[in-house]
Amino acid sequence: MKTALYFIITCFISTGALLGATNAKNPFPLFGIAFGIWVLFIWGYTRRSKIEAEKRSRERRFEEHMRDRLRKN
Repeated sequence: MKTALYFIITCFISTGALLGATNAKNPFPLFGIAFGIWVLFIWGYTRRSKIEAEKRSRERRFEEHMRDRLRKN
C-alpha cells in the first residue's frame, strides 16, 4: 500500500515537472527533477524490499530454531 502511494506521488511530481519543462526556457533542471524523482522511488523501493526480505529471513530462521528445540525436547 505504501509503495502504491509513493508510486502515485512520483507520477504526479514527474508529470508536473515534464509539463513544466515544455514551457520553460531552460528545461534541463525540470528534466532532472522528473527523472531524479524516479531514481529516488526506485532506490526507496529496493531499500524497502531488502529490509522486508531480511525480516522474512530472520523470522524463518527463528521458526526453524524453535522447531528444532521442540524436536529435541
